[in-house]
Amino acid sequence: MYRSRCLAALLVVLPLAAGAQIGPPPKPTATRPVVTPQPTPVPLPTPVQPAPADSLSGQLAPVKSSAQTQQQLRTHPIQSKGPSQPAPMQGPAVQGKVYDRHGRIIPGARQVGPNRVLDTRTGRYYDSLPSADGQQIKP
Repeated sequence: MYRSRCLAALLVVLPLAAGAQIGPPPKPTATRPVVTPQPTPVPLPTPVQPAPADSLSGQLAPVKSSAQTQQQLRTHPIQSKGPSQPAPMQGPAVQGKVYDRHGRIIPGARQVGPNRVLDTRTGRYYDSLPSADGQQIKP
């Protein structure tokens, strides 16, 4: 009985002693410097453009109102060239042929980048060299 109490007390005390050994986690800024983001610069206001001056008299040109602008727009017809033409349909880009190390065509293989080939049957990528009309897998 004494032995079981001693064993139970030991099982309770050991985890508490181990927990006391573990301290609080270190702060993230203890090992590296803190970098604060720089404030974004405020854009400068755009300067006001002066009204255009009449080159002959040196006087300022009169400013047109929106009604005068609308009237000027209505008097000029819109130039039309007929109905729009649809863009011609383009088919998929023609893939070059891919050859294996012995010069045989690999069906389903496709070029995925410069000097890079994907064999779609196996899902493996291979390094390749340019050949006459396609790519050949490096030996």
